[in-house]
Amino acid sequence: MSGSMAWWRHEGVPAAAALPAGVSLVDARSLPFDRLAAYDRRFYPEARDSFLAPWIAVGERTALAALKDGEIVGLGVVRAAVAAARIGPLYAATPAIAAALIGKLAATMPGRPVAVDMPDFNQPGTRLAAELGLKPAFETARMYTGPDPAIDRAGLFGVASFELG
Repeated sequence: MSGSMAWWRHEGVPAAAALPAGVSLVDARSLPFDRLAAYDRRFYPEARDSFLAPWIAVGERTALAALKDGEIVGLGVVRAAVAAARIGPLYAATPAIAAALIGKLAATMPGRPVAVDMPDFNQPGTRLAAELGLKPAFETARMYTGPDPAIDRAGLFGVASFELG
């Protein structure tokens, strides 16, 4: 059995978004890595600690975690790129948390557009992108063999990159 999932790159300069009540954003590198890796496993079908650790740690990137009552409820990383800074991975318990992460991460790249590679199965995420002023710029499909990956689809707002997941 095999299948595919459609993904859209949404680009633009996002509108600012308020942080939801009770949620704080912290430098993800200030948290124990095992907590970040466990959170990442909810959205990716395999453990990928050897990828995630350097992805978050590179000095030119900003990695933010959203916390509520001490629990991780969101994670996002932004990195410079030629056309638009890339935000990903982007995970969040709610669209409001995703919006706050996008806004804060984009603010670290002032005046530059950002891009988020978002799955089309996350309809609240697609609506959020439009509300923030991000426009669809590119579509691709992710193909796989075997059954659908068992991941938290509702919380997956963006992958690190189309090439790497």
